[in-house]
Amino acid sequence: MNRNYLLYEEEWMGIFEKDKRAGGKIPVWLRVTIPTIASLVLFLIVIFAVHMPAVRDAMMSQRKASLKYMTQVVIGVLEHLRDQEKMGLLTREEARKKGIEIISLLRFGKEKKDYFWINDIDYKMVMHPYMPELEGKDLKKFADFKGKLLFNEMVDITKENGEGFVTYYWQWQDQSGKVAPKISYVRRFEPWGWVIGTGLYVEDLEADAEVRSKELIMLTLLVLGVIILLSAYTIIQSRRAGQQIQESETLFKGVFSHSRQFMGVLSSEGVLLMANKASLDFLGLDEENVKGKYFWETPWWNYSIEVQRRLKEIIQIGSLGGVGKGVFKHNVNGGKSIYVDFSVKPVTDSNGKVRFLIAEGHNITELKEAQEQIVISEAMFKGVFNQSLQFMGVVGLDGTLLEANKTSLDLKGVNAEDVVGKPFWEGPWWQSPASLRSVIKEDVRRAADGHVIRHEVKTVLPEGGVRYVDFSLKPTFGADKKILFLLAEGREITELRSVQDQLRVLNSDLEEKVQARTAELQNSIKRLENAQNQLIQSEKMAALGDLVAGVAHEINTPVGISVTSISYMEEKLKEIDAKIAKGELRKSDFDKFLSVAHEATKSSMLNLHRAAELIGNFKQVASDQASGQRRVINLGHYIDEILLSLRSKYKRTKHKINNSCPEELMINSYPGAFMQIFSNLIINSLIHGFEGIEVGNIDIGAEVDDDHVIIRYTDDGNGMTEADLGKIFEPFFTTKRGEGGTGLGMSIVYNLVTSRLGGTISCSSAKGEGTAFTILLPKEILVDT
Repeated sequence: MNRNYLLYEEEWMGIFEKDKRAGGKIPVWLRVTIPTIASLVLFLIVIFAVHMPAVRDAMMSQRKASLKYMTQVVIGVLEHLRDQEKMGLLTREEARKKGIEIISLLRFGKEKKDYFWINDIDYKMVMHPYMPELEGKDLKKFADFKGKLLFNEMVDITKENGEGFVTYYWQWQDQSGKVAPKISYVRRFEPWGWVIGTGLYVEDLEADAEVRSKELIMLTLLVLGVIILLSAYTIIQSRRAGQQIQESETLFKGVFSHSRQFMGVLSSEGVLLMANKASLDFLGLDEENVKGKYFWETPWWNYSIEVQRRLKEIIQIGSLGGVGKGVFKHNVNGGKSIYVDFSVKPVTDSNGKVRFLIAEGHNITELKEAQEQIVISEAMFKGVFNQSLQFMGVVGLDGTLLEANKTSLDLKGVNAEDVVGKPFWEGPWWQSPASLRSVIKEDVRRAADGHVIRHEVKTVLPEGGVRYVDFSLKPTFGADKKILFLLAEGREITELRSVQDQLRVLNSDLEEKVQARTAELQNSIKRLENAQNQLIQSEKMAALGDLVAGVAHEINTPVGISVTSISYMEEKLKEIDAKIAKGELRKSDFDKFLSVAHEATKSSMLNLHRAAELIGNFKQVASDQASGQRRVINLGHYIDEILLSLRSKYKRTKHKINNSCPEELMINSYPGAFMQIFSNLIINSLIHGFEGIEVGNIDIGAEVDDDHVIIRYTDDGNGMTEADLGKIFEPFFTTKRGEGGTGLGMSIVYNLVTSRLGGTISCSSAKGEGTAFTILLPKEILVDT
């Protein structure tokens, strides 16, 4: 034994008397409380002064990056249209118009109200979806609500860098009466001299940041609550430890010697000075073999280097005046493991200097096993019985009733001692009818085998009547997967059964009434369908009548010219006959007659050919409409024939119809359907779209993509309201009800496209911005040329 050990051994025997004479010292719990509070204050400063302001900056950076990405998508669309322009597929005007149309419809954001606008580098607004009144205006001197020339700044920043961010005040989304600060990202599209812009409202960002801040505050408060609870627990434990140290000053010798726990006295450096009998007997050691050694080098700890390292750390904590703790697992003979809750506590003098360390170990193996049992007990009593209004009980595997809740006892007016400890099936709940007891007994047997039992139980009441109970019996398993007990539960469903019986009777009566009403509705629907078919046929015949009238009007002109030419030639022929009869015919007269005859014949032939062409077109179109047969047609030529047949409807107006279908587009389809579709669309534009408009334009075009033949019909007329647009294809919907409109025209178009042609049709329109129809037909109708 070294000299230091002998000095410690002589000193520690009188340490308690010295401490009693010493003055007071700072309590252990206070030494733990002060740094804990300081740590909490520092934590709050970091959260609220450093982290939360960074949240808004991070969100702003994220939103700006999102604006860049969304604008890049738009630039990609414009570059695609620019490529089509370069390849000659679109003119510059068509490409720009298509780009404006696509960008004006783009929306994003949580409420799908964030948008893009376009102005050019000459400070003119090209497109703004929410403020169309700005389109075409010079915005060089346009200022926001704070006087900032924002469009000048947008053009200048894109001129220098090609892109950039601009801050200003602007109308809040589509609410013209509200103004809010906004940050916009603008990027120049050089080929067309455009500046594409979009932005975010600072108010949106502030609202999101506030939500994030509130979430962070709630999380911080939750963490603080946990920390405070843990700190309080630590402080309480420290305070208790301080009390235990004081108590140990008087009881140490007796406790140390007779304690069944593992205890030892160490120097502040960790040298073992003394070990009690329980700790020595644990490994069958002699005290002289371990005294004077460093504690971590004794046989208790030499089975693991990691354990020795942890022990050194605990002893170091104790030597500094703290309480070191740890749970260690020891393997003993037979392969069994025990758990030891180990602690090192300092013994200090009046000056607070650590003089000795008290090492203590508790065997908590049984405690851990007991904790598992406590968890099971708590789950049983808290989860099953607390405040339950159901009939509940705990049944042993042999069928003995172990526990019954108050609701089940009150049901029969019995006490717990009357039923607990007896077979469950002999309880007062299962006595009437008598056969019910054997049913419950079999249920217990099956549940004890691991089955979950649930069925409806019917009992007879003493005063008459019956009670229905939804009964279940479930096995409850322990940690080793073995069944511990059975959980019985009953829920009275007498009123529910009564209601179900009443509903069953009502449903039976209702089914009969529904069948009768259904038959009436079917008859009404059949009559309505017949009426609708008749109206559709009338509409079709009316269209054919309009076609006949129009063609007759067109034929009248060339036939009239031909009759006039022939009549004039007949007069000249009579004059020649008279001169021949008189012998006065001169060569100059005959030459003049031949000239007139040539002109009259040529004029007559041209106009008669024109009439024949009109009649031929009319016959083909009328035949297609009447027969409904399928055949191969050139779509562009056939639309020209339809326009020729309808020419009388618009030739006295300044309206223009442009057919830009590809020359080589051949399809195998139903021409009559196309006649009806385009007749209704054109007449609809002339009557509704161009009402009050002197000069209107209709464009008809077609193209082919990977999956469809796409036919587009647009006019630049009055357009429609959103409410009318939603009803455009509904039967009998018309805005000309009092002026002879039937409301079937667009419904017929829809049915012909979807049913007859196997395609789809969609309509887009806005008040004052014209109307567009897009028809998608299956690509299979194409004919190779």
